[in-house]
Amino acid sequence: MANKTLLYVGAAVLLLIGICLLSYGALSVIGSTSSQGGSNWLTFGLGFGCVGALFLAGGAWMIYAVYRGAKTEVVQKVTMQVDLPGETKIEEMKCRSCGGSLSADNIKMIAGAPTVECPYCGTVYQLTEEPKW
Repeated sequence: MANKTLLYVGAAVLLLIGICLLSYGALSVIGSTSSQGGSNWLTFGLGFGCVGALFLAGGAWMIYAVYRGAKTEVVQKVTMQVDLPGETKIEEMKCRSCGGSLSADNIKMIAGAPTVECPYCGTVYQLTEEPKW
């Protein structure tokens, strides 16, 4: 946040200086076209105008840099692992309804709870851990 503020302040300063130099250069060029102005005023005014244009371009670039930096996205990948306490032997699991064999592919996390869907009878139920005593 502080970096963005500094870039905005720096851009405002550069733009202000660029506008001043550009207008001073334009007035010098206009003054050189009068009957009293010399040819060196024309060169002097064009030099200030070019430097002013560079300051304006620098200020515009700083504003663009702040704007472009504000669009960064944070992508997070979340991996959920279930750590079941005690010994769990998935290859020995049987469906409560039909007695069909269940594998790890049949277990899914739904609303934070391990849920089993039997591929044979279509029964869906939550896994519960039985006491070990």
